[in-house]
Amino acid sequence: MTPADQAAMPTADRRPELDQTVARTDDSMAAKPQTILAFPALARFRFQLAAQDTIRLPDYAGSAWRGLLGHGLRRTACVTRQPTCTGCLLAQNCVYSTLFETPPAAAHAGDGYSAMPHPFVLDIDPTAPRTLAPGTPFALTIHLIGAAIAQAPYLIHALGTAGQQGLGSARGRFGLTAVDREQTPGNGVWEPVYGARDGVYQPRDPAPLTAPPAPATVRLRLVTPLRIKRGGHFLGARDLTAADLVHALYRRLRTLAQLHGGDPDAFDLHQVPRTPDALSLRPEGLRWHDWTRYSSRQDTLMQLGGLVGELVLAGPALSTVWPALWLGQWTHVGKGTAFGLGGYRVGEAADGTSR
Repeated sequence: MTPADQAAMPTADRRPELDQTVARTDDSMAAKPQTILAFPALARFRFQLAAQDTIRLPDYAGSAWRGLLGHGLRRTACVTRQPTCTGCLLAQNCVYSTLFETPPAAAHAGDGYSAMPHPFVLDIDPTAPRTLAPGTPFALTIHLIGAAIAQAPYLIHALGTAGQQGLGSARGRFGLTAVDREQTPGNGVWEPVYGARDGVYQPRDPAPLTAPPAPATVRLRLVTPLRIKRGGHFLGARDLTAADLVHALYRRLRTLAQLHGGDPDAFDLHQVPRTPDALSLRPEGLRWHDWTRYSSRQDTLMQLGGLVGELVLAGPALSTVWPALWLGQWTHVGKGTAFGLGGYRVGEAADGTSR
């Protein structure tokens, strides 16, 4: 199906390729008990765009999108025009600093955080075309967490403005045509909340985050490079264990719940069985993928490679960690989540080999 065909489909019927595995898992287990998660509200927004010039994106577009959004939001939201957010009187209330240079809340000032985890995630599809001809429709999906959901109109305005500044190496311009919001994370039903013609934003009440029942075996497909450290070093394909993945995921979810709303104790690692055979990890096609980005702020090239491929998880502890594994699809895990890294999708692999 071509992008034009997808754009012509009714909004509620469109299910992006990255979400199909999740939808199948939910449908096959709909009659079984589900788990409501004690996590901040989370919403997935899909920004519908159209290229006005030729757009040439880098091999991995997450850095380009983050930079464009950050610059666009700073231009439209910053009222003090200070060069940095450090020391700004409005840092605790400004939408830009909240999303992109998230300051520690007063209640957590002594907790050792130099900055809070960002309450947004770029959901990047690395298989999307890197060259877009004028008139080509395309999309960007962003997940917002907690209070950041109410700031969606600022992102809509910032992205529409930034589109005229241009994206990619050729600075190709694009226009924002509409914004959809997924009815509940992972169900694949998208509802329109904004149209460029009328310019009206229609907010939606957040739905409870409900994880489907745990399958007997889980297959994780790493959509974007996974960067997890142990002992100060990034883990390669031969080093990653189930404990490494679970520890990194629980640490991220616990911090997000603590700082953006929710129950941090719901993601307490002490609740996870620690025996060696409690949870196994089998890599399939797992490999290290290098990715280089240029940092204009640091004026240097940065190596941000990570693991890609698939992981199969099984064991008696799977039912315990399953809600966190399901939720991690929308929060991502590991280093570089601000650029969309650490993204994955889950699916059932009952025999350990099926896809």
